[in-house]
Amino acid sequence: MPVGQDFVNEWFIGSRFVGRVLGETMVGGRPAVLPSVTGRAWITGTAQYLLDPSDPYPAGFTL
Repeated sequence: MPVGQDFVNEWFIGSRFVGRVLGETMVGGRPAVLPSVTGRAWITGTAQYLLDPSDPYPAGFTL
């Protein structure tokens, strides 16, 4: 997406968000963009995740 061009995302229920690349930069030696997103949203829930210090698998496990 070119710098300065809008990307409009509209859904059939009428919600609308506009994204734009404001510029380009480098982060940690890698190319990155400076994004802008405008629109309106509502909080529909929150969550809190805890890690017990005695958990023997704090990063999970793989089968």
